[in-house]
Amino acid sequence: PYVKIYLMLQNKRLEKKKTTIKMKTLNPYYNESFSFDVTPEKMQVIIGGNATGAALKQWTDMLATPRRSVAQWHTLMPFNDD
Repeated sequence: PYVKIYLMLQNKRLEKKKTTIKMKTLNPYYNESFSFDVTPEKMQVIIGGNATGAALKQWTDMLATPRRSVAQWHTLMPFNDD
């Protein structure tokens, strides 16, 4: 299995990434990182102040240290194509 990761804005897919394929396991562990280039204008909409929980903490950490990388684990959620 593998995981597809979408960067979305207002139900529009801006970018897609994919993990490596993990063979012969039903419970794969992915220790991978992904980077997306996002303009500052779009960043507020994607992960900005409307976020909650861990995503909000990541947002405030990024604002506090604008030139440093901020790592954050996020729970995978199913994609709803509404």
